[in-house]
Amino acid sequence: MIYPAVLERKYNEYIPFVKKVSERVKSTLVNFCESKGYAFTSRIKSVESLAEKIETGRFKKRSNLDDLFACTIIIPTLLHEEVVQFCKTTFKITRTVKRGQNKKAPDIFRFDSTRIYAQIKKPDILSIDNELSIYNIIFEIQIKSAFEHAWSVSTHDLVYKNSEIDWKRLRLAAQIKANVEQLDTLILAFEQTSLIIQENSYSDIKVKRRLACEINKLFEKGKIPDELQPKDMNRFCDNLYGLVTHAKKENNIEKVIKKIKTEINSTSFKKIPRSISLFQYLFAILTRNKFIEIPIEKYYCHVTKELIDLFPDIQIDNNSIFLYSEED
Repeated sequence: MIYPAVLERKYNEYIPFVKKVSERVKSTLVNFCESKGYAFTSRIKSVESLAEKIETGRFKKRSNLDDLFACTIIIPTLLHEEVVQFCKTTFKITRTVKRGQNKKAPDIFRFDSTRIYAQIKKPDILSIDNELSIYNIIFEIQIKSAFEHAWSVSTHDLVYKNSEIDWKRLRLAAQIKANVEQLDTLILAFEQTSLIIQENSYSDIKVKRRLACEINKLFEKGKIPDELQPKDMNRFCDNLYGLVTHAKKENNIEKVIKKIKTEINSTSFKKIPRSISLFQYLFAILTRNKFIEIPIEKYYCHVTKELIDLFPDIQIDNNSIFLYSEED
């Protein structure tokens, strides 16, 4: 692509400052995203892309070009836009375009993510007269849902990097964007929408729900210390049911539940072990009472020193346990 020499000259003047801005902004936002579990991407606009943007005719001067550096924060759902507040307290905001702010006909589906235009905050004692400064560079922060990001990266090159202008491609991209918008809407209304899904009598789900119900009751009644609460009850019940099914005891699930409840209800609250996980404790209850026999084919037990110290009568060969090191 050929572009004017003046553009390349100006681009080369600004790009060192843009790179410094990108380093500062990325360092700040990557730390924030990692703390929240969000994904993050960024890019510095190429001189070719800058030339194309100027040739849209929408910009009067260089200072109007506000995305020489741009980044994207990818949030799980549209309810996670606390990113906006974080940016407001971290950067100097020049403009914000909120999702849905621009007028859009109900039958049109196009890019509509929240965009924040900002600058690095200048220290109060610093006076900046030269426009070639990291404090005068405006950068863009896009906030997209995971579905929006997937649509963007999947369709952009297929549609816009293609040498052929094709109505069918553009139409298909719009149809996919409509599906993305519907998915985001369903996620926002997940609890309400799930109520109208027809129930199914899938036996495994019924058993896991029963396990979760009984274990939650034990917590609610103060029979198990709160610190033993699993991070994810769904995953915990998956693992507990997996242990039972690997041991081929799924038909005795009521006996398993009864034994767990009886043991815990008859144990003093102070004697409930805190040095092992709840799963390990229930594993000990079931194995010590011979409800589950070890070894189990293709199943490796999470047995630790703390578990053996509490329950020395549990004897399991190394071939049947998870090994933390090759030397074990």
